Amino acid sequence: MDTKLFVQKQSGGMFSIIDKELCTGKIFWVSSGTGTDGAGYGQNPDAPVATLDYAVGLCTASKGDIIYLMPGHAETLIAATSAAVDIAGVRILGLGTGSLQPTFSLGTDAAATIAVTDANVVIKNIKVISALANIAAGITASAAADGLVIEDCWFTDGGTDVLELVIGVSCAAGCDNVLIRNNRFITVTGGGCASGIKFVGATAMSQIVGNYISGDYSVAGIDGATAAGTNLLVLNNMLDNLDGGAGLAISLNSSTTGAMAYNITHGAKDGTSPIAAAGMVVGENYGSNAEGASGLIKPAVDS
Repeated sequence: MDTKLFVQKQSGGMFSIIDKELCTGKIFWVSSGTGTDGAGYGQNPDAPVATLDYAVGLCTASKGDIIYLMPGHAETLIAATSAAVDIAGVRILGLGTGSLQPTFSLGTDAAATIAVTDANVVIKNIKVISALANIAAGITASAAADGLVIEDCWFTDGGTDVLELVIGVSCAAGCDNVLIRNNRFITVTGGGCASGIKFVGATAMSQIVGNYISGDYSVAGIDGATAAGTNLLVLNNMLDNLDGGAGLAISLNSSTTGAMAYNITHGAKDGTSPIAAAGMVVGENYGSNAEGASGLIKPAVDS
């Protein structure tokens, strides 16, 4: 009789009884507190590896491998290559909430980032925080990172206006079918932040759903203005941009197609709609230039 469960024995690891709907590949464990990057480690939570980058190197492309970041895991990334997610189909799942949420601190080099350079990667429940001025991006997705999912994560500055996370998530031109869902992007007032989410160029079939983006962004909370996207979905987000010079919550190219609905936005630039999305199907989006006031439907109601 077939069931949803199967038993797996990894070489050097434990017997695992796994739901086939969740995983058909190998499972690896990461803990900065108890881990060792070396042969024989990573396949048992009692003998984990110490870093995400090492765990990714143990994975096999497109087999459904899972990397669990254990509660309290904390890493400091010092370069653009410190955490290279370059194996397709890997799922990186953080375990733990609150102060135990796995945390990546970016410092030493402004290019320090979690770099996703292959397709169909999932990143869930991690915190990314800047520890240096002008950190370029928390997660950087290359053009090859189609199908990327970023979910339940937290992107934030290092607590002062001189430790800026300039962009939370940056997706290169041609990075398609991206899902950015249920994340928090929070900056401090007066910092040098530009965007919570940025599409550097054109994207197709991507979705931005259910995120909270709040802070001082010189461009926009969601920025896709550079090039026209195709069939973009922007749904159920809440955005508060405190930057009075730009003040846009959502800024998309005027030729971007897709749908935008049920977003609540504030932009601090007086007299300017917080939403720019001239080419999209829109409905039930609200925007205001004043905090403490309910917004008006944006863009304007059709006559």
